[in-house]
Order: sequence, then structure tokens, then C-alpha cells
Amino acid sequence: MDIMPRKAAAAPTVGSGRPLGRYPWAAAQIMAVLALVMIGVKSFFDIFGEKVAADTVDAGMVATVIGALFMVGSFVAAVVAARRFPTDLAPAIIALLVLGLFSVIGMLAISTREDFLHIFTTANVRAIFGPHVAPKSGVITQGAQLAVGFAPIALLAVMFLKPDWFSVERLRWVLLLVVLGAVAHSVIAWLQVAGVVPYTYFFNLMSGKVGRASGGYFHPASLGRLLIFAVFILYAAGNRLRLSPVARYAVVAFLAATAVVSTHRITILCVALVIVAFELRRLPELLRQISDLPFRTAVWGAGVLVVLVVLAAIRWGAHLLDRALFLVTQIGSLNPTNDEFLHGRGQIWFRVAEVWQDASWDIWLVGLGYEPWNTHADPLRVFVVWGLLGLILMAIIFVNLWRVTKRAIAVEARWMLTILYALTIVSALTQKPTSYSYFMWMFFLSLILLVRFFPLSSAPVLAPTDAGGDHK
Repeated sequence: MDIMPRKAAAAPTVGSGRPLGRYPWAAAQIMAVLALVMIGVKSFFDIFGEKVAADTVDAGMVATVIGALFMVGSFVAAVVAARRFPTDLAPAIIALLVLGLFSVIGMLAISTREDFLHIFTTANVRAIFGPHVAPKSGVITQGAQLAVGFAPIALLAVMFLKPDWFSVERLRWVLLLVVLGAVAHSVIAWLQVAGVVPYTYFFNLMSGKVGRASGGYFHPASLGRLLIFAVFILYAAGNRLRLSPVARYAVVAFLAATAVVSTHRITILCVALVIVAFELRRLPELLRQISDLPFRTAVWGAGVLVVLVVLAAIRWGAHLLDRALFLVTQIGSLNPTNDEFLHGRGQIWFRVAEVWQDASWDIWLVGLGYEPWNTHADPLRVFVVWGLLGLILMAIIFVNLWRVTKRAIAVEARWMLTILYALTIVSALTQKPTSYSYFMWMFFLSLILLVRFFPLSSAPVLAPTDAGGDHK
């Protein structure tokens, strides 16, 4: 298992010939590898966290903070050793720093905005708006989420400085850990369905509470983020994971089924988007391979598939049908003007628009620094927290990441980058992916995957040379 760093690369020299920066290079490499390890194992720490709605200091949070420190530490050490700043990602990094500055402004301006902030304290709102958030703690939370969630941009910059530290073999192990974590959480989710493990999250209906599978997390959305990226990794990395096609498809099917029983619609939509997009790309080749099969083999294969489907339907059919009916019927109103639009999300959005009519110009420009109500939509959250300028800066970050990654990967792999961005956009419609640290970690890991597995300068790195997945 090639997960620990080898001897650090030779350090640069000056006219005297004396090595400079050997220790910073070594420190940068070690921290980069440790950061990759933390990305891979983070989901396992989440299993042991307290299952409550509020953020708590648990094993998962500690692992996240440690991982972020390794990422930033590796970047700082690499910049010191190289004596240059990675200019390609400078727009995104500067934009992040400015967003952090807006958070500081939000903290300092709390006392001058007391009258406006009092609206959120006294408003009579429904539970979907979320619990009351104290301004100071809210600003600190948003600032911390920004710093920790976007810390992998530092790791991405290090990868462009020292790509050999991010070898395909090393990344393979990290990706396998992520997939294994998704499988572990999915097993817990199915144990919840079977009644072995208690549910931690419930949907309140007039007829009573309905438990929703969430794996080792409190909310199904947290499980969903892991499922979405695990499925993307299985398809994008393909046989570079050295898993047989049968094993990969079995895991994909298991994760997709878990998404369904979680009844989290955005998760189901995103997982379906990944599967459909990748399968449509390979459909002509798949049809050709099926047509080339001997008739007896094709008949036996179809028969086995039918038997498996029937057995699954007998064992899980009733529960899956119940979950499907839940998904179709329990969506609230689809009329945007109705308070029940998407289970009350419409009411939040209209209420924010109403309140902001009385906001001062500085709030419009740089936001409040925190999220007083749960906006349930990332663009609105960014606007509330960092204002119109925050929306522009966040757009700069993602456009810069798109341009840098697109230039670094092979043309035939750029469609996968489009899928990755599509997943983020879809998730942002009713969720807040840029505030979820692990979502952003998986997003940046996927960018690293594309750059290292599909570099522009050559054929895919270490492409398999035989059916066994061995590499040259």
C-alpha cells in the first residue's frame, strides 16, 4: 500500500550550491499525504459522532479540522520551499480570503445592526426555518465552515506544484477508502431499515413519524453526499481502482439502492444523474459487447439477472414501494407562491426577500456574516452571509477551478468535469454544499482524480494494460 511518502524531492539551490528548503519540502510532502489519508478515513470517524441536529465536537469534526490543518500546512510549506505562489489558483484563493474578510466585517458590525438582527429573534417562524442562531456564534460557524470546507484548494495547489506526490497508486487507496466508507454507512442504513439499528432522523407526517435511513449520520443528506461522490468515483476512476467490473457494478447498485431507501430526493437525483450520464457514454460499446456474446451465455445471463431482480422484489419490494410512494406524495406544494412549496422552503425564500427590503446597503453588499434562518438553498445562503459581492466571489472561485482543471485534463475527460459541476449545482438548489465540509472535500478530491488520472499531456496515467488491471 503506497500511502506514505518516499524521500522528499531534491530541493532548489542558489549560487552557493547549498540546498534550500529541504525541510519545508519534506514537511509539505508529509502533510499532503496525511491530508489525503484524512480525506479517505474521515467518514469512518463520523460513525462514532453524536447523532444530533446541531454541530458537536466529535471524532468527525476533530478529523476534519486536523485534515484541514494538514492541507493548509502543506501549502504553506510548499510555497516557502518553492519561493513562489501558485498563480493559476490565485483568483480563487484571493476570493476565499476576501470572503473571510467579509466574515470579520460581519462580526464587527453586529452592534450596529442590532435593530435589523432583532427581526430574526422575534419572528414567529416554523421549525423549517431552523433554531435561533446567535449572531456571534453564527459568524464564527460560517467562517469556520468556509475555512475548513475550502481547505482542499490548498491541497489542489500543492498537487500542481508537486504532482508526483499524488501518484495514481496513492490516490487509488484514498479513493477506495472513500468508497469503503460509503459502503460502511450504507450497511448501517440497511440495518436501520431492517430495524436492527434505530433511526436517528424522522419525517413528521400527520399520520405520525416516518424514520429515514441515514447510515452513521444524523440526517439522510449527510449520507447522501457520501453516496453521490462514491458513485462518481467508481465510474470516473473505473478499472484504475483495480476492482473487477462485477464488483464495481455491485457496489454502485448497493449505493444506489441505499440512496432510494434514504428517501432523500436530491441524493437520488444526483446518483441517478451520475449513473445515466456514464452509462449513456458507454451504451454503444455495451450493446456491441452484448451482441457479441454467445446466445447461450446471453440467455443464462438474462435469466440470472431476472432471478436476482425477483428475489430482491420479494425481499425488499414492499419497503421500496412504500419509500417510492413517500417520495412522490410527501413533497409539499409545487406552487412557488404557496407556503408549503417544497415543504416550506418557498416560505423561507419569500420571507428572506421580504426582510431584505429593509436591509441597509452594506448588508446587501457584504451580508450579515451568518445565516439567521436555514435558507435551504446555497445561492441564497451565500447572499445572506456575504452579500452580492459574496455571490460574485463564490462564482470567481468555481470559475477559476473550472478553468484550471479543464486546462489540465484530457479533452475526452472534460465531460466528467461537467458532471461534477452539474452535481454541485443540483445539490445547491435545495441544499448548501459549500457549507458542508465533506461535500467540498469530495469535490476537490474529484478534481484531483481527474487531473491525475486524465492528464492533458499524455494518455490516462498508468492506464490498465490488461483485464486484471495491472499497470505499467
